[in-house]
Amino acid sequence: MAASKTRVDWSLLLLRLAVGGMALLQGFSILRHAHAAPTFGNAAGLGLALLELICGALVLIGLWTWLVAAVLVGLVAWPLVHGWMHGAGVLSNPAGLFRLLTTLACALGGGGKWAVDR
Repeated sequence: MAASKTRVDWSLLLLRLAVGGMALLQGFSILRHAHAAPTFGNAAGLGLALLELICGALVLIGLWTWLVAAVLVGLVAWPLVHGWMHGAGVLSNPAGLFRLLTTLACALGGGGKWAVDR
């Protein structure tokens, strides 16, 4: 049974809200709990957290969704791929794998009917 256009639009909206909301909360949480010494490594980590926060906000409102979600895919995928390269199992981080797959689905699906850039 084929999904109707309305069901697809609602699905894309809910997916966008979930992915954008989680990225926004994750970036905000990292920035909120940052109390480390000002080194280059810490500054890079804070910069990536700020990038995740900004990308999450843009996905949430639906502005440049596919591009911003593609950036989020890179941010979410890097720790997973790094772990896999160093011997971790594919299912060793199921929460990270779930975030990667939902973010990838959001990037492929786009903003949908109710995105700001429509």
